[in-house]
Amino acid sequence: MANRVLIVGWDGADWEILDPLLAAGELPNLAALIERGRKGVSRSCVPSHSWAAWPTFLTGCDPAGHGVFDILEYRPGATRRLPVSSRSILAPTWPSQLTDAGRTSLIVNVPLTYPAPEIKGVAIAGGVIPQGAPYSHPPEAGPDLGWPINGGSWTTFRGRPLELVADVEDVTRRRAEAMRRLMDEQPWDAACMVFVSPDRIQHCLLEYVHPGHPDYATASQTPVAHRVIDVYRLLDRELGTLIERTDADDLVLLMSDHGHQPVTRALNMNRVLESMGALRMGRGSALVSLLAWGRIRSLARVAYDRLGLHGKVKVPTTPIDWAHTTAYTSVTSTGEGVSIALDGREPQGTVPAEDYERVRTEVADALLGFVDPATGRHPIARVMRKEDVLHGKYLDRAPDLLLQPAPLYSLTHARQIVEPADWLSGDHRPEGVYVAAGPGIAAGAGEEISLADFAGWIKSALGVEVAAGADAPEQQAVGVFSDDEEREVEERLRGLGYLD
Repeated sequence: MANRVLIVGWDGADWEILDPLLAAGELPNLAALIERGRKGVSRSCVPSHSWAAWPTFLTGCDPAGHGVFDILEYRPGATRRLPVSSRSILAPTWPSQLTDAGRTSLIVNVPLTYPAPEIKGVAIAGGVIPQGAPYSHPPEAGPDLGWPINGGSWTTFRGRPLELVADVEDVTRRRAEAMRRLMDEQPWDAACMVFVSPDRIQHCLLEYVHPGHPDYATASQTPVAHRVIDVYRLLDRELGTLIERTDADDLVLLMSDHGHQPVTRALNMNRVLESMGALRMGRGSALVSLLAWGRIRSLARVAYDRLGLHGKVKVPTTPIDWAHTTAYTSVTSTGEGVSIALDGREPQGTVPAEDYERVRTEVADALLGFVDPATGRHPIARVMRKEDVLHGKYLDRAPDLLLQPAPLYSLTHARQIVEPADWLSGDHRPEGVYVAAGPGIAAGAGEEISLADFAGWIKSALGVEVAAGADAPEQQAVGVFSDDEEREVEERLRGLGYLD
């Protein structure tokens, strides 16, 4: 057992980026933690984007166990899909279980914790937060710390890498200072802080730091590369300041929710399905496409930010002609999921139940067979049936097919069916990172673990046992966001690249 547990999350961190920086001596605090601990790969869930991954970290369940598959909720029979929130997580979380056991936690900036959970201790919500809404528990905790909400909207800074780096650094410093104050001023048994900075810069600046990117040899020698590396240096310094607040009896965990891989080409999954004859766009889709991924969207983002239009202007989504559609992109944020338009499940579904398996197989085969006409390559490396990779009571809400991209491809961030990546050079991959140091941790290389393992690890380290099969009460997202807040959240999700 440990006296306390400190968990530091680096959203999107990847050993293929960190290892060269470690070898160059750029990350001394991380190096010291590795030297006295265990280093390994933490494999993310499927799908591997943050909105599904962080609930997996919190609950120890894969998405079929906690119910979050995308940035918009899916509920059978529901036409309107609401932005997910902490109330969309339908399994118990380790902070709530520590609270039930009388333990005190500091839970800070973990994505998808808005509204902030009412735990014993302090919780500051992470993810997308409506302006003016209470975002911490207790409500005064966040404002008293001067906590900066949102920020790091990488699509807003299209073509302006140095401005993005400056914005990310500012938010990182302010949040780290707030976390230090909390650790100094509040009692805690578990303290968890997530830095989203790696994810924000790696989506569009990966060529500067990832040796596997085709442009790395040139990009890594530029002044911009030095500024991008400054973000990792800053993260390492802040990691050191948090570790300084622990002692030899405390367990320290550094981890990521997923990794990042280089990208040079991008897909629009609805356009891919359209090319296969599985989906037909509805009226107005051409107009909506103008506001999809690209420079017009970037200009619109700047206007939204400067004029304060979040929540005031509804941004349309791509219309679908459901009468002529058999499959659609059901993980809209990353393109990692495709579902069959099943009659009786989707409100406008047309595929009879007896044809479901045949249609699903046909769609899966067509996706694997899809060829990028410019390269002759297959952009989709793997198509998995949901029941083969997911397990849990909410499997019925999962995408029917789960997709993984081939190297150098993203399944999103394109207007056309497939095109060169534009202001996108990195996207998620399942292989994340972890380092563990503390009581009972032998130094050396560690085995690969699952992202779902952290919840049990944290509870076990603190001697908290929870009966198997405990469920969280079913919750509804309705009422979490007002209509204006819903529009604001959706637009900020576009700013983070999760909605086109």
